[in-house]
Amino acid sequence: MPDPLGIPARARLLVYAVVLAGTVVLIRVSTPIPDNVQLGRIFFWSMITFALAALPVRLPGGMFATTTTAPLIAALFDSELPNPFALCWVAFLGTLELRDLRREVPLWGILYNRFDYVLSSFAAWVALRITDRAVSGGDPLGIVAQILIAGVAFSFTNLLLGVSVASLRTGTPFGRIWSISISNVLTGLVALVPLGWLMAEIGVKVGLWAAFLFLVPLYLARYSFTKYAETRELFFGTVSALSQAIDAKDGFTRGHADRVSRIAGAIARDMGLSERQIEEIELAGLLHDIGKIGVEDRILMKPARLDPDEQELMRRHPIYGASILEPSASLKPLVPLVLHHHENYDGSGYPDGLKGDDIPLGSRIIIIADAYEAMTSDRIYRKAIGHERAMDQLNRYKGVQFDPVIVRALEKLVQKRGPTAFEVSDLPPINYETLAELRRRLASEPLVHDAHAG
Repeated sequence: MPDPLGIPARARLLVYAVVLAGTVVLIRVSTPIPDNVQLGRIFFWSMITFALAALPVRLPGGMFATTTTAPLIAALFDSELPNPFALCWVAFLGTLELRDLRREVPLWGILYNRFDYVLSSFAAWVALRITDRAVSGGDPLGIVAQILIAGVAFSFTNLLLGVSVASLRTGTPFGRIWSISISNVLTGLVALVPLGWLMAEIGVKVGLWAAFLFLVPLYLARYSFTKYAETRELFFGTVSALSQAIDAKDGFTRGHADRVSRIAGAIARDMGLSERQIEEIELAGLLHDIGKIGVEDRILMKPARLDPDEQELMRRHPIYGASILEPSASLKPLVPLVLHHHENYDGSGYPDGLKGDDIPLGSRIIIIADAYEAMTSDRIYRKAIGHERAMDQLNRYKGVQFDPVIVRALEKLVQKRGPTAFEVSDLPPINYETLAELRRRLASEPLVHDAHAG
């Protein structure tokens, strides 16, 4: 029976639990309604929160970042509010986003996000109450510790619930979403906690009008999140363009680099490597053949096996690739992985004849992903040999060309997920025209002369 709210099956239990817990908290703090409700003050913090929630920044991995932490922490420390009643309702109403009102988010997502903030705010309030007895009014270090503890309680709950549902919804590992979405903006998110406390102090001692001025630094903080997202998107767009450059030149292996990248990343993740290592291996997989740009067309586009002299020239492409990547500070960590992705485990490879563990781990993974992809994909001069025969070949040459540990890792991975485990991709379809196709098309079209030519 389909879920009436359209909740993805993998995320269903978590969504129900958060919505139920949030509902219980909201009812509990509202029963009975406090006598000293200051509707205007609650409205003020709700509007500040709404103004900041209205412009979320989409981060890689499907997460969204806002600066709403600051006004929620301010509401927590506002001594004139009847908390936790006021705080939880500010969290529930104020975090409503414009994309929610436009119905761009499914109902279950709207409810989950609202109660995520309710539970996070309530956790911060509990932390504040627990530490109240240990902090006196004249203890500045105690107040700092209290701000820190309440901020950790809020941020931990908020990020844990946000990353968890994104992981379950997309099927992406928790660590990967944390690495690509949160880790690089975490400092900015944490900085919102003391800023929120300062907003509360100014609001109580000077007036709410003064707290309103904090919108300026908060929008600047949002701008920093935006620039991170744009910079990362630009970086990966550049990597993708470089990867597609070789595909555009060599139509025989179109999409090869993308598939190698995904196979290598899956192997690295199954081996338990860190997300930073996995990302480097995936990027190196995308760019492992970028040096073929420096190989002559007559060799690169030859629709048959290469003769010995041509093979020798082709073997220079890892050196060309490393040379292309070397000048870029962002791509420099990929240089050894690209340079050594044709080193054989027994030392018989090229360009440096490295052996065993002297070969970078990423290179040892990429050469296996490269070989597996080549054997399981059609080429103009032969048909794919299939998964079983490809694994037979990898096992036959493990310890010679391939690292036995990584071959076993690939074998276990495919046994667990099936031979089509690497066929799912979030990348857009490849729809560009290769240079070979462009040349053939132009050769069949009449020349167009410039009307102003002499």
